[in-house]
Amino acid sequence: MPKRFRYKHFRWLCAAVLCTACLSPPVHQLTSVPTSIQVPLGDQAIVPLHLPKGSKVATSNGNVFSVSAVHSQGISASDVEVYPKTLGSAYVSTRLFGFLPWKTVQVHVIPQHKVYVAGQSVGIRLKSRGVMVVGYQRVGRERASPAVGADIRLGDVIEEVNRHPVSSAEDVRRFVEHADGELKLLVRRGDAHRNVVVTPASDERGARHLGLFVREKTSGVGTLTYYDPQTHRFGALGHVISDADTGQPIVGQGTLYDAEVTGMVKGLTGRPGEKRGRFVESRGVIGHIECNTPYGVFGRMSNQLEDVAGLHPLPVALPGDVHEGPAKMWTVVHGRKVESFDVEVENLVRQQKPATKSMIVHVVDKRLLGLSGGIIQGMSGSPLVQDGKLIGAVTHVFVSDPTRGYGVYAAWMLEQGDGAVSATDRAARAAWIRN
Repeated sequence: MPKRFRYKHFRWLCAAVLCTACLSPPVHQLTSVPTSIQVPLGDQAIVPLHLPKGSKVATSNGNVFSVSAVHSQGISASDVEVYPKTLGSAYVSTRLFGFLPWKTVQVHVIPQHKVYVAGQSVGIRLKSRGVMVVGYQRVGRERASPAVGADIRLGDVIEEVNRHPVSSAEDVRRFVEHADGELKLLVRRGDAHRNVVVTPASDERGARHLGLFVREKTSGVGTLTYYDPQTHRFGALGHVISDADTGQPIVGQGTLYDAEVTGMVKGLTGRPGEKRGRFVESRGVIGHIECNTPYGVFGRMSNQLEDVAGLHPLPVALPGDVHEGPAKMWTVVHGRKVESFDVEVENLVRQQKPATKSMIVHVVDKRLLGLSGGIIQGMSGSPLVQDGKLIGAVTHVFVSDPTRGYGVYAAWMLEQGDGAVSATDRAARAAWIRN
């Protein structure tokens, strides 16, 4: 056989051996296990290494945690279980057959954070910083809108008129009525600001107009996800509040009220249902909303919620703790009573940094399906509990299948919700989640 053919066959043989090795269970397991994990103090963790018989495991610092090999059910191979002792970091090292160095995993023992799991219905009033443009008006002889001519778009927010802050439609109207000529507006579009000059037009009665309609607030009923007894902070909804007409997120602050559910419209395929509720304003303001984010609304509670005062707080699960399988959703279907319902976590997205749509949740509780048809508007923010931990919150329903919807990891809600607190507190919470 010619030398060049032997060399070609040798290369093919090497490639085949390499591919076979890469696809082998041990190598696949080696690459799929992360190089670093976090374990809250008070928990245990299983590192799924599937080590063959005779392998050895060890810790680089027995004061931080201890380790032992545990056999998976029905499998002769063993995994590694970690038992935290104190806060800190150390390494788990493994040796195949007792002598061949294999996988090394860094383990961070972090504080275990606990919150009250809520589920209460709450009334939300959110006020925009400035006024949002939600429509146009044709005025003057030209039957045109001066705002359109100045490139003011739907969803833009007017924060100032002639260097004076405005917070309502009445503020804008007053400046327009008293203007002798052009007006200088500070307009926010997304995260960018720009100065706009507009000359109001007069109608047939001589009244002056900018040719736009604005809105400064919105309100509705949602679900409270958690209350942190240490910081008195809360998180609700699990998704951003957007203006109903423009679809733009509302940047501003607001107030939180107690609420009760008075009825429900059952969800059907292609037609989402909704909770019908009302504010219980007799209790007054129970919280102040400080920020509206893609992960929900967050702020500080005025008074401890009476409905959760007698409950023990639950640990908040890290994203890696959440698994497919049974879970509970806490929400209100009538009045103010929080109840738990059976759901299944069907699919998970392993997110290394905050992102929405962390999981798909399937309602399997027959009673809830009979009452609501599944997930409906007003359930956004309903907490999800699995293995005695808060794992996330329901955020959206599938329009094509009301029995299913998206959820977001609770850890992401807590991290994003702390964006309004001090840099020190944010750093401490980030260390808890990511170390």
